[in-house]
Amino acid sequence: MTDINTPRDEQKTTGRKLVVLSPTVNIPVMTSALEAVGMDVVVASQYGGAVPPEKMETADAIVFDRLQMMVVADTSPAALTVMDELMKRGVILSVEDEGYVYAIGAPALHPSQREYLDGYRAGVNGLVDHLITGGAPAATQGYAREGSARGERPSGVREGRPDRELHEPGTRPQDQGDMTWGLNAIGMEKSPFTGRGIRIAVLDTGLDSNHPDFRGRKVVFESFVPRETAQDVAGHGTHTAGTACGPQSATQGPRYGVAHEADLFIGKVLGGRQGFGQEGWIMNGINWALSNGCRVISMSLGSESPPSNMYRMLGERALRENAIIVAAAGNASHRSQGHIARTGSPANVDTILAVAALDSNLRVADFSSGGKIDIAGPGVDVHSSWPLPQGYNTISGTSMATPHVAGVIALMMQADPHASAREIWQRLQANARRLNAPATDVGAGLVQAPTSARTEPEKPIGKQGASAPSSPPAQGQDSLVESGSGQPPSARESSTR
Repeated sequence: MTDINTPRDEQKTTGRKLVVLSPTVNIPVMTSALEAVGMDVVVASQYGGAVPPEKMETADAIVFDRLQMMVVADTSPAALTVMDELMKRGVILSVEDEGYVYAIGAPALHPSQREYLDGYRAGVNGLVDHLITGGAPAATQGYAREGSARGERPSGVREGRPDRELHEPGTRPQDQGDMTWGLNAIGMEKSPFTGRGIRIAVLDTGLDSNHPDFRGRKVVFESFVPRETAQDVAGHGTHTAGTACGPQSATQGPRYGVAHEADLFIGKVLGGRQGFGQEGWIMNGINWALSNGCRVISMSLGSESPPSNMYRMLGERALRENAIIVAAAGNASHRSQGHIARTGSPANVDTILAVAALDSNLRVADFSSGGKIDIAGPGVDVHSSWPLPQGYNTISGTSMATPHVAGVIALMMQADPHASAREIWQRLQANARRLNAPATDVGAGLVQAPTSARTEPEKPIGKQGASAPSSPPAQGQDSLVESGSGQPPSARESSTR
């Protein structure tokens, strides 16, 4: 099965404005100016950093004072006049239209194609079993999909030693041993670190709170989607959270989680069964994550929009708070057909770490977007947690590569608690396994788990490894330089319309 594949209109906007404020803004004075023209203004710090979704829907302006940003819904002449004046005074740095973001998905197979391939795989597996054992082909076992009460362990999810024959066709991890191929590829077996003491925020479609692998685990939940709890109904969020922070020993199957002792913060910013959201919800989630001291923010979401000043400033302000935002590069390429799509938003800005996807042969995934890429992670046939009753699933996408990187960042932060976010970014790239591929495809190379507090890079693979890794932008840097290209990407046009 592939990652969520959602039809989208990249140009569609909500009608609201995303406003970047000066770092020196006087929030009370600005708020008073907006309220003076009749605007209903909500300030995030009044709600502990997480503005309730219903307030996001009804307020004329939502101020994220920790980020020095706001979302403005009121476009009346009076409101626009005040905003124009604030821009002239340098209080407002830029204004953009708010758009939509989606759970990033790899191109999906048609159901008939999937059914055929599943049947073909089952037939081949049965024939091999028959030839090896000399007996009748083994019957295929699968998860029970019904009859499990909410909160109860489903049939096929057992205590004790994993039974690897219980993965349904199309979801079984192939020849992975005690760890998934992805964890083996990033060197988890050599790393003594667990992520303990580091807070990771996964901003996605939520998490199945009833999953047996997360029972007894301290998890902080918050939903930024109107009329939805943080319970995951799409699966995407449970899968990405599992890769970033799943347990050391899964209830069933191989280990699939990287930072199993990290503190997990689940922010639901994508709603519905298809996983979509508004950019203001993302801003709310990032504000909440930083307010709660999260040092890693994993976002397997985005769109194919051009680089945005709003996201660039979000990444910059996260770095200033000693946190790193990690985002999926996108799955819009068809490399086998000669088409390489450009890295999508928000990963296409230089202050957010962009992650590409690799397969188990360490080749760039056919769907993986390219251009501004910082690092690569395992992203094809990735086994992880999934909402009950299924329990586990194996899917593909740069969405799956991103939490591998987020988990490794937590390990590095545990290894050296005194290192800044910018130093961790540099070490992450310096320690990457070099690949025989251009930096525009894989960045610095394959992410590697730290084996000591001071990590050393491996030698390049092949004759032409990826080019030298780029450093995160220096504090206060204004350029939107695109890694690997040397050219500044075009930003969205600022507007106060």
